[in-house]
Amino acid sequence: MQCDDVTELLLSAEPNPAVDRHLHACTRCAHVARGLGHLNAVLHSALVCKPPAQLQQQLLGLVDVYAPQPKRQAWWSRLFTGDFSVPQLVLRPNVIAAQGLAALMLALASWQVFGWLSTFQPVVGDVGYAVQLVVTSPASTYINSFQLDLQSLGLWSVVGIAGWLISENGLIGRRLPRLGLS
Repeated sequence: MQCDDVTELLLSAEPNPAVDRHLHACTRCAHVARGLGHLNAVLHSALVCKPPAQLQQQLLGLVDVYAPQPKRQAWWSRLFTGDFSVPQLVLRPNVIAAQGLAALMLALASWQVFGWLSTFQPVVGDVGYAVQLVVTSPASTYINSFQLDLQSLGLWSVVGIAGWLISENGLIGRRLPRLGLS
């Protein structure tokens, strides 16, 4: 048995015959064991009493009261740390409005890109030819004749959001069965 092993085993309360044999043979480990014995005697002689349960509860209450409260972060800063839940995020009214605006901007951006493609004259190999085929397809004629009215688009977006709110998964639709209105 090595001295390092004996030093670790000296701290255990269980008697070990191998440790005792090593202590009789090694003076250095015997000296360490005597020092630990003196330290143990001093620690046992010190008056240590357990505080009353009521005092412990009061102290725990004070710790809870004066503990610093975590600051609520904005949802976009929690995206990078992963401290957000998707269902909670999707059902908020401001997120619903942002989703509607994002859909509106996506529709307008795709309309502008399609308009850009119809004026673009590609000259580069097969890619250019493929883009030219897409631009001259019958779909482009239909889209160009389609009148885009921003007022109607906004109105139908509001109608869609209102429909979603009333649907089974919407904020209002989920509460209707509880109220007995469905």
